[in-house]
Parts: sequence; structure tokens; C-alpha cells
Amino acid sequence: MKAEDWKLVKRHDVLIYATDLIGVVKCEVTEIDIKVEERRPTLHWGYPYGKTADTGALKIKYELNGVAQEHVENLENLIRFNQAIYAELIRAYQQWQTYHEAAQTYKEAFTTLIQEKTQE
Repeated sequence: MKAEDWKLVKRHDVLIYATDLIGVVKCEVTEIDIKVEERRPTLHWGYPYGKTADTGALKIKYELNGVAQEHVENLENLIRFNQAIYAELIRAYQQWQTYHEAAQTYKEAFTTLIQEKTQE
């Protein structure tokens, strides 16, 4: 998401979180301007990530394999939700997974052949 759009994001907005590790998921913004308790010499509340409009940091919640996940993410790594874009990303991820599995199969066949030939 572009930096000039960060100030428009509100709590409960739905965004797309896509990475090669978890895939493509819908996520909900649970907190902007993340405020946490800081225990320095005295107890006070602070904004260690800065304000969302300035830094892009916010807290998101999504479900992965039936387990709720929640963490701080930057808006530059998120995509504004659009059903067509979401479907396109899911298709691309599934295609990449298929190619990745095929590549793993060829790699295993290659390493097995190496092991067999070194045993001769």
C-alpha cells in the first residue's frame, strides 16, 4: 500500500496479507497507532512503532489453518482488499506451490540418484 494511503486505514478494515511462507489471507486491522505499556523508570504508555499514518505500522488479525494469528505488520506489505486481486493472488500462489512441489520431487530424484551412484 502506498504511504499516502496510510492515513485512510481504519480499525476493522479488511486487507490482503500475502507472503511466500503463509500464502494469501484476508486480514482485519485490529489496532492502529499501536499503544503499549512501557516500563522505564516510571510506568507510562507509548507508541514504539510510531503513528500508523507516519510509519505504516498496525496490528492485524487473520486465520491460518484454523488458528487465529495476530501480529504487527507494516502497511507497505499489505494490499487493499479487492475480490479480483484476492482471487488472482490465490491462483498465483497455488500455481507457485504446484511448481514448487514438482521441483522438490525432481530434487529428491536427483539426490537419490547421487546417493545410489556413490554407493556403487
